[in-house]
Amino acid sequence: MATSGEMVAAIADLFDINAVTVESIDRSLSAAGLRRKGGRGRSALHMTGSDIVSLSFALILGTGMKDAPEKVGKVSRMPRLHASVQWRPDPETPLSALAEQVEQYQEYPAATAGLGVFPGGAALAAAQTLGEGIAALVDAMAAGEFRSLDDVALNLQMSSVGPSARLAYATRAGVLRVHYETTGPEAERPVFERRFKLDESLL
Repeated sequence: MATSGEMVAAIADLFDINAVTVESIDRSLSAAGLRRKGGRGRSALHMTGSDIVSLSFALILGTGMKDAPEKVGKVSRMPRLHASVQWRPDPETPLSALAEQVEQYQEYPAATAGLGVFPGGAALAAAQTLGEGIAALVDAMAAGEFRSLDDVALNLQMSSVGPSARLAYATRAGVLRVHYETTGPEAERPVFERRFKLDESLL
């Protein structure tokens, strides 16, 4: 896995944002405990999926250095409500289209489905929060569990209402879907809803 400097450079390039800006946000997250701290040079820590996800969430949300820790923490802690699997009935259906189709095929509880066809899928389905779930996929990618990103489609859609999120993780076997949402007293109902989307480019 990359060092913090390599992570900042790669994510700045992915989101097309100035690296200096990304580095300042990264330092803010580190100071708030949302990214591991480490040394420099040969003693530099290698980042984990959780570190990469925190910084990515900050950029997706369009946060600045000051408000990044609060907003990233709120999104990362979104609890998992349920997870399900839809098996792929038509091998000709493109993976990206399969990830978009939410209600077209019958769903089965992820707890009773064979998740071995989804690299990192068992860890994703078991993760209690959105941040932990996406981090599990990034770690699985770093560990070499994915043969090729051509065999994977990821569709993460987040909403400022709640906040809430729906993740569709498609492989050639089917789709693993996970729903996250903050409920109860901590839930937010803004006057204007904002939506954000992330795909497999992060992996």
